[in-house]
Amino acid sequence: MYFRELILNELDEVNNIYIYGYGIAGRWLYDNLPQKEKVRGFIDTDHKKSGLSQYGVDISTPQSLKNVMPPDSIIINTVIDIQDVIDIVGRLRHRKALALGLYLDDIDELFHKNITGESDVFLQYSLSAVKSCHEGYFSKDKLFLRSVDLVITEKCSLKCKDCSNLMQYYDKPVDVAFSEVMADFNKLTENLDGIFEVRLIGGEPFMNKDIYKILEYLYTKDNIIKIVIYSNAMIPIKQEYTHLIANDKLVFSLTDYGGLAKNTPKVVAQLIELGAAYRLHPPENWTDSGEIGDFSRDADGIQTIFENCCGKNLLTLSEGKLYRCPFSANADRLRAIPNDPLNYVSAEAPPAQIRHFTRDIKFLPACNYCKGRSFDSPSIVPAVQALKPLSYIRFER
Repeated sequence: MYFRELILNELDEVNNIYIYGYGIAGRWLYDNLPQKEKVRGFIDTDHKKSGLSQYGVDISTPQSLKNVMPPDSIIINTVIDIQDVIDIVGRLRHRKALALGLYLDDIDELFHKNITGESDVFLQYSLSAVKSCHEGYFSKDKLFLRSVDLVITEKCSLKCKDCSNLMQYYDKPVDVAFSEVMADFNKLTENLDGIFEVRLIGGEPFMNKDIYKILEYLYTKDNIIKIVIYSNAMIPIKQEYTHLIANDKLVFSLTDYGGLAKNTPKVVAQLIELGAAYRLHPPENWTDSGEIGDFSRDADGIQTIFENCCGKNLLTLSEGKLYRCPFSANADRLRAIPNDPLNYVSAEAPPAQIRHFTRDIKFLPACNYCKGRSFDSPSIVPAVQALKPLSYIRFER
């Protein structure tokens, strides 16, 4: 469907419009709606955005609007991880909910107005993600995943004591061999119709010298739309591999750690010179979620942790298994939680099993060992460095 159909057919007679998601796509949608005066508010699950106002329009949590939203309202969902919020939207009072991604067939023609503060390249990446993920979610015939994190190293050039990927616990970190990455990914993708983005994570991905071989391999996969490297920009790109960087599939998400990462300006200059797509941002929205422990929760408590988690759909591939989040993947790698097959699904699992695991489960046993990562968790000071690897209880296997 086309964006103009959303404007003319769906919204023309509507008086109350709410935009779910105050992110890049949500802001872009507001900027490009002729019916701006009908937008009553943004809705966002992130409590830190609640109470803010943009364009004179308030940003509210779904909970605060549950009983006050006019029942004739239309909600336009702009969230990439639509599975995170589809149930939340269903509990609100509204006449109809629409998924923005189903109206973006003319996406290449939609950049006549970009005042989001992001580059055109990153805006196009964001809208492409919304389109692919919404279409994939509502497809009954295909199994399409929004993203898969590939753990390619346990090494990091920093040792942040509150890292939510648990790098602070690895006392003898190793790289994941190219052959293992390739084998695991081949097994997974044999049963998938597509992945919007593959995210290379660690640790610091550039600590693994095989990262360039991994990139070359991923470029050959036609069922991957984007590849995102999450980096702290401390390791410059090797000159002999710069030809791999300016690729339409590749996007960099760089965290600027200031004085801890003195090479950041050099890395950014390299990306600009190569014409690579990137986003640079400070370490933001850190919460106290990097602790491992047995919190002795009952079944309801474990389910509550899972329901409120902002990371439960960060699917992570590690050691031939697909996990729901980096915490469960790395806690299992560390042997910091008991081995439990409910925490993962095999990379070779049939599509029905992968679909069930990524959409239908209500909790993970690993949630009992996680402090929680909810949207309303208080922020902490980011990037505080540990002097040595943190200790933890290791379970025998």
